[in-house]
Amino acid sequence: MANNDQVNDRYNPPSNLSNDFEEFKFDELEVGELFWQTDRPEEANPWRKENQTQGKNLKTQKIYNFKPKTKVFQKI
Repeated sequence: MANNDQVNDRYNPPSNLSNDFEEFKFDELEVGELFWQTDRPEEANPWRKENQTQGKNLKTQKIYNFKPKTKVFQKI
C-alpha cells in the first residue's frame, strides 16, 4: 500500500504564478501561429501571424504591421 509521507514528499509542482510564455521575435514565428504582445496574462490579447509583416488581433479582428525584430510571446 502506498504511504503518503508529507514531510519527505519531494514532489514540487510548478507555482500557479509561473510564467507560461516564451519570448520570440516576430520573424521567428510561422504564418498562422498564435502570439501575444505581452507576457502578463491580465493584459494579454491573442494575435495570429497573417504573413511575414502582419498580425491580426483576434479580439478586434484588425490587422497591424509588425517589424521583424518585434518581441512577441507564445504560450508554452
